[in-house]
This record gives sequence, structure tokens and C-alpha cells, in this order.
Amino acid sequence: MVGCLGLASCAGYQRSDLYFGRDIPGGGAVSEQQWKNFSDSVISNYFPEGYTEWDANGRWKDTDTKQTITEPTKVVTFFGKKTKERSAALDSIAQRYLRRFRQQSVLRTDTKSKVKFIDKTP
Repeated sequence: MVGCLGLASCAGYQRSDLYFGRDIPGGGAVSEQQWKNFSDSVISNYFPEGYTEWDANGRWKDTDTKQTITEPTKVVTFFGKKTKERSAALDSIAQRYLRRFRQQSVLRTDTKSKVKFIDKTP
């Protein structure tokens, strides 16, 4: 059986990715435990239906120093219907991360996506 998240069709979904840099301005880094606490207490509350997260290494040019920075990054991917409420939830997660860990920014990308679950065939 193939499922499409409760939809008759798999069309109309949006993939959103949030990129969270883990270096803290002024020194230090967001630890694995701090990240887990943030994911469990913030992200899971906004998206209890689920999401995927993985580790990455980000490179970007610092707008203040003009230097290219490399830092460990967490990327979180969400799939769902494109709605104002979903968009607001993604922005709220980013804002909470910015405040909690004194970050300059969180990168957000949104793309149209066709999704389906491929279930085990009996």
C-alpha cells in the first residue's frame, strides 16, 4: 500500500529545510545535549507529526568580518501542506533558536515537493 500522508493525491506538499549554525558568537558551540533539548522541547512541539534532522558543515561569509566561516550545522527537513500556520511555525522555531543561542540568522528554504510513503507489500 502506498500512502500520501492522508491525501488522495501526493501533490501539493512543501519541503522546508532549516539550517541551524552551531557556533555561538563570542565563543563556544551548541552542544549535542543543548541541540537535543531544543529539538525535543521546541521543534517537536511545533511538528509532532515528525521531521528529519542531520549534521552538516556550513560555510558562509560573515557580514560583519567579511571572512568565510565554517561551522557545524544541524539541518532539519519538514514536509507538509503549504499553509500560513505552517510557515509561521517554521519562522517561530528559527526565532526561538536565534534568541536561545544568540545567532545571526537561520537559513530557511522552501520547495514544492511530491511525496509518498511506500509501505511494505504483504
